[in-house]
Amino acid sequence: MRELVILVLLVSLFFVSARLIHVENQRYAMITGLCKFDSASPTAIYECLRNVRTRDSILWHLYYALTD
Repeated sequence: MRELVILVLLVSLFFVSARLIHVENQRYAMITGLCKFDSASPTAIYECLRNVRTRDSILWHLYYALTD
């Protein structure tokens, strides 16, 4: 039973960390101007945010998300 709880917590931690990294990547892209909103094509920003890579490592995203 204890192993199952540990496994569930580890999977939850992994999922939350992955989502946090994704959100930090998008936030940093918006702040630095890598993805700009264009009123002529409002859906283009979603494609940009989905594909942009702003830092070299996902660990940097996690670090900045947790400390900034």
